[in-house]
Amino acid sequence: MRTIRRDGWTAADYDSEQILRELGHRDAAARVNQARRRRPIRRAWRTLRARLRRRATNAMPTAGIDWVAARAAADAVNRGDTGEADRIVQATADPRGTAFAAFRFIGVE
Repeated sequence: MRTIRRDGWTAADYDSEQILRELGHRDAAARVNQARRRRPIRRAWRTLRARLRRRATNAMPTAGIDWVAARAAADAVNRGDTGEADRIVQATADPRGTAFAAFRFIGVE
């Protein structure tokens, strides 16, 4: 939107002011100015929270992964024996995590 006045008000700001006055607010212009004010601390906090959440959800737990079984399953896949790889992975405490860990070793000799 294009600014209309030097203070940076837009047509939407004037519309908001008119609506607030019609609703009976005496300080409509002050309320519009308050709504337009920047809030750097709030923005920084939201950014930090989003980054922390992203790291926590993307991190893959490695506690239950059997790395020896993952390496053996990857070797079986490299040989072309996917059935054997599936049996190896399913015999572990964390089959899903071990299967994903095996991807690190597929194609690696």
